Amino acid sequence: MRYFSRSDNPNALVGIFLLILLAVFIGPSMLPRIASSISPAIDEGVPCAWLRSGGQLAYHQSLIGRAAQNPIRLAVRASPVPATAEGTLSISITIANESLGTIPIVYNPAQVIVGDNGTSGLGIIFTPNSPLSTGATRSDPPSFPESDIRMLGPRQRCVHRVNFSAAQLGADPALASGGSQVRAFYRINTAGQVVANPAATAIYPDQGLNKVPNGIIESLPVPIPLSNQ
Repeated sequence: MRYFSRSDNPNALVGIFLLILLAVFIGPSMLPRIASSISPAIDEGVPCAWLRSGGQLAYHQSLIGRAAQNPIRLAVRASPVPATAEGTLSISITIANESLGTIPIVYNPAQVIVGDNGTSGLGIIFTPNSPLSTGATRSDPPSFPESDIRMLGPRQRCVHRVNFSAAQLGADPALASGGSQVRAFYRINTAGQVVANPAATAIYPDQGLNKVPNGIIESLPVPIPLSNQ
């Protein structure tokens, strides 16, 4: 009597191949989301500061990324308001690229602000308005430096965290009432001016940053819970 192994079954091989494809194409998007839903301590993507900088965007851009329409989505998550003087309020912002192309975003971890002052970049907005601040300031240059442009790959997500110490939270007594909400926003006011290079002719007319309809996108607001302790 002959015993058949899985390697003798072509359907098993096809099934294994399809599972590998599923892991390649869906895994990078779905697995972090599933993990973060199981444990809030796990982020839904890599830190945004780990994304590679956008270099030479006048000459190197993804054609699929340039053609993408409204590819960016935002989500926000808030930890409970700390009950002790040693605690921290942490706001996690997830930026997702839902297109199949690589897209550039304006991101500087030292320039994520509280409140929308009309400049390009990432920020958070409290409801009701809060006096809290990250201490960051920013303005819009005609052309963004390469260090302030990060590349978000196809179906990729990244996370930025804004932390406020318990001492800072004393400036906003509304948080202690449990009725506050927070939402994230990303604003971009220009496609980005290409800096002329006399040694070469630019392929693209701009830095390809105009990826948001009407220049701004916001996440859904989420409540900021109170600590159970």
